[in-house]
Amino acid sequence: MTQPPPPPARELPGVGSPLAAATLTAVLVVLIWWAFVTRYRGQVLEALAMQGSHIGAWRIDAQADQLLSTVSVPMVAAILLTVLVIGIVRGRWVAGLAAAAAVGGANVTTQILKYRVFDRDDLLDLGGWNSTNTLPSGHTTVAAAALVGLLLVVPPALRSLTTVVGTLAVCAYGLATLVNQWHRPSDVLAAILVSCAWGYLAVAAIRLAERHGRLRDVRHSPGAASVLLVALGICGVTLAIAAGYIVWDGNPNNADRMTGLIAYAGGVSALIGVCAGGMGTLLRLLDATRPLPRARERVELGGISVPQPSPPA
Repeated sequence: MTQPPPPPARELPGVGSPLAAATLTAVLVVLIWWAFVTRYRGQVLEALAMQGSHIGAWRIDAQADQLLSTVSVPMVAAILLTVLVIGIVRGRWVAGLAAAAAVGGANVTTQILKYRVFDRDDLLDLGGWNSTNTLPSGHTTVAAAALVGLLLVVPPALRSLTTVVGTLAVCAYGLATLVNQWHRPSDVLAAILVSCAWGYLAVAAIRLAERHGRLRDVRHSPGAASVLLVALGICGVTLAIAAGYIVWDGNPNNADRMTGLIAYAGGVSALIGVCAGGMGTLLRLLDATRPLPRARERVELGGISVPQPSPPA
């Protein structure tokens, strides 16, 4: 019996979808800055949210301080080294380098945007901190970029679990900055989007560098995780819009506790929604890129499915 031919080579999915996602995400960062930093009503909504963040903050501010204290330059360096090592161990040099570039690029981009590109005027005459630009949040960027880097290099079997657990962790970091009044909701949203944009660019780079390979599983479904995360993202953003509508005419100078609480709940909903939607989209793009699992890779030979070895993960 003759040896069956190897599976035909096939290009990976194109780079159009990750590049489009990265472009849209970058546009959203600018729109968030424009709407909540340069517009009077945007500053009002965030001032109301900041007032609401004080309600009950004393119950968890110590834990928030402990969580935020873990963020440091050595932590960023450790994340870079970790994603590189995982990529090398798995034989995925391109993915490891792309992950490291995404982690470093997201953190550098946040600092450039915050201190060199975006500015803020005190449109509410509140003085002090209200005239200081804090968008995007550096602490949230570190957490979100770490998750993006891990998703790019972990084995496919661990991606869904990593995404779900990591999304919860990123939301915790973002919420901690709100609880401690270090950042406004828009700062956290922009930080997550910056990290996701670099993740989408990394997916495009991986597809471009590894565009020729063994047969891909076109029937593969990314599973429930990405669908649920994107659905949660839509729900979170919808709730945030509803909260903004309710408190639209609020005034930070005489707002009651309920108005502040609703505005704050809207900011938290937006945080959860953007994080879940952004990471769910990244998971979907990565699942569309992964190779055909070994047990399902087949070559049709005379009506008989013959399994073929696949390269190491």
